[in-house]
Amino acid sequence: MRFALIFCFIICFSCQYFEKKKLNSDVILEQELQTFKWDEVDQYPTFETCDDDNNYEGNKTCFESIFTTHISEVLKDSDMAFLDSENDTILVNFLVSKTGEITISNLYASQLSEVSIQNLNEILSASLLELPKLYPAIKRSQHVQTVFQLPIILNTN
Repeated sequence: MRFALIFCFIICFSCQYFEKKKLNSDVILEQELQTFKWDEVDQYPTFETCDDDNNYEGNKTCFESIFTTHISEVLKDSDMAFLDSENDTILVNFLVSKTGEITISNLYASQLSEVSIQNLNEILSASLLELPKLYPAIKRSQHVQTVFQLPIILNTN
C-alpha cells in the first residue's frame, strides 16, 4: 500500500520535471527585432570593380568613390543649360534593389523648375546604365534593398 501511495504521489507531482517549456515564436521574434538594426547593412553594395577582400569600410569607400566620381563626370559632361539658377543643392535618392539594379527614387531641388528636374532626372537615370555591375547590399546573409541620398551642389558660375 505504501508503495502504491508513493508511486501515485511521484506520478502526480513529478510531471512538471518532465515537461519541456515551449518557446513562443512571437517572444523570440520580438527579442530578435529589438536587437536588429534596421538602418545598417552588413555589407555595402559593391561594384564588380571593387576588391573582393575589402571589409565593411573598404566596400563603403569603394562604392561611394566610384558612384560619386561617375555622377560628377556625368554632370560635367552634360549640357547644364536647362538649369534655372546658378547655385542649388539637389538631393537625389538612389535605390539599389535586391538584384543590384540602381534607380533614382526621388529627386528634390528647391530652386529648379519641374522641367529642369525632369531633365536632370533623365540625364542621371541614363547615366546609371553606364555603371559597372553592382551587387546589392547584404544584411544577415540576405540581399536587401537600400536607399542612398546624394546631395549634389550645382554651381554654374
